[in-house]
Amino acid sequence: MKILLLNYIDAGGGAAIAAYRLTKALNENGIEATLGVVEKKTSDNFVVQIPAKKISFVHKVCSKLLKIFNKIQNILHIKKQEFKTTNKILHSTNLKSKIDVNWINDSDYDLVNLHWVNNDMISIKDIAKIKKPIVWTMHDSWPCCGAEHHPNILENDTRFKEGYTNENRPVSTSGRDICKIVYDQKKKYLTDKNITFIAPSNWEHDILKSSDLFSDNQCHVIPNILPENEFYVKDKTALRKALNIPLNKKVIGFGAAGQLDDPNSMKGSYYVIEALKKIKNPEKYFLMILGPADPKFTDYLSIPFFNSGFINNSQIFSCLYNVCDVVINPSLIENLPTMCLESVFCQIPVVAFDVGGTSDIVKHKSNGYLAKPYEVDDLLEGIYYCLKNKEKLSENCRQVKKDFSNKKVIEKHIEVYKSVITH
Repeated sequence: MKILLLNYIDAGGGAAIAAYRLTKALNENGIEATLGVVEKKTSDNFVVQIPAKKISFVHKVCSKLLKIFNKIQNILHIKKQEFKTTNKILHSTNLKSKIDVNWINDSDYDLVNLHWVNNDMISIKDIAKIKKPIVWTMHDSWPCCGAEHHPNILENDTRFKEGYTNENRPVSTSGRDICKIVYDQKKKYLTDKNITFIAPSNWEHDILKSSDLFSDNQCHVIPNILPENEFYVKDKTALRKALNIPLNKKVIGFGAAGQLDDPNSMKGSYYVIEALKKIKNPEKYFLMILGPADPKFTDYLSIPFFNSGFINNSQIFSCLYNVCDVVINPSLIENLPTMCLESVFCQIPVVAFDVGGTSDIVKHKSNGYLAKPYEVDDLLEGIYYCLKNKEKLSENCRQVKKDFSNKKVIEKHIEVYKSVITH
């Protein structure tokens, strides 16, 4: 059995990490798997850069004419019907392709497993041209939405359930309705395609099964792979000494230190900042920032911190988690949050809003705290609760590691692949 996984890139971002880890684990378990990408960042032999799509002469001419037309519009100050929305969730059209679908069809792979194929990796029309059996892993809701990567929860937008029409368009959206355009493309080219889906969380499964596009399709709930030999309990005291972090401080981990002024930003940094502003006796705490931080970050806090900066190494991330007493994941919407899973594997309790698939990992007051969505005071209460009960919560994290074991995850993937190929 030969499997081709497709993801735009092989490093950086949750989907890339998940697709890379899955490809590696499949190979380690006797399955010949290749990760096909547009941009290759790693040096692994199981990752290949797929040839670019050949652009026809007619297409080149049309592209040049369009550029000329846009320049004329700018010179004449002709107002364009640009798409505008208050929805901060990423939007992708995938109306063109960067990779050559013919290369896929001419290959000897038995099955294609799509992952995050946006940023015009492959167009909706070209997905329909794939002649091999297709499994699609949903790292977000884009496959069953319009152009948006998750339903617009902040405006209670249910178009993905009803179908996208001119009548149910949100009043906050103006200009060219790219959500409807993309939905219409999917309806035209993909609804008759026999695609089997994998949802990493129960929430994402329910989104797909309630969608207008793919409610009748097979969908299996299988979490993402997390390397058990990388994320585990380490010597907290030794790590704190190595990083010069005081042993007598309560260390709070947090990995979304950007867009601090925007309560609608999907990563939810605003809510962490507001919670930490209210924390009692800030001198007793220390903040571990997992990843890059907004330069303005120091202006908001009286709590000392360590900023790791960008890291693309699981072992280092595991060490940083182990330094913490609690980790906060304040995202406004999540599928299966990698940060929560990595933290719990290291037996560090997690505080998060009760959104999306987070509850698949974080069990309220058992191995963490699920705060009421977007309530700052409850997020702060979660921090206090986890710090007060960290020994019990940490011990309960062990069960999650059993539930998400690599062996179970790989076996489920292989089972789905075999079933799709034979049918």
